[in-house]
Amino acid sequence: MSAAVVTRDEIFTVIKGNIDKIVEGAREKEVTPEASLKDDFGADSLEIVEVVSRSMKELKIKVPRTELSKATNIRELVDIFENFATA
Repeated sequence: MSAAVVTRDEIFTVIKGNIDKIVEGAREKEVTPEASLKDDFGADSLEIVEVVSRSMKELKIKVPRTELSKATNIRELVDIFENFATA
């Protein structure tokens, strides 16, 4: 039996939802794939870790920290999550 496949849209929706819940002031801004948590939303390192951790838990995926550090925007984070969701 194979695991359920998670789509890019589902991954983006989960990440966006966690940004809105965790990062102060994020609800007033549009979350786009090109946005940076740090530069566009002013998220500090703890908020970024919380967004990533909650998103991974909700999506039931695990990504090595070395991979996560490569993401500079939300699109790249979605790419990384997608790669590990299908691995």
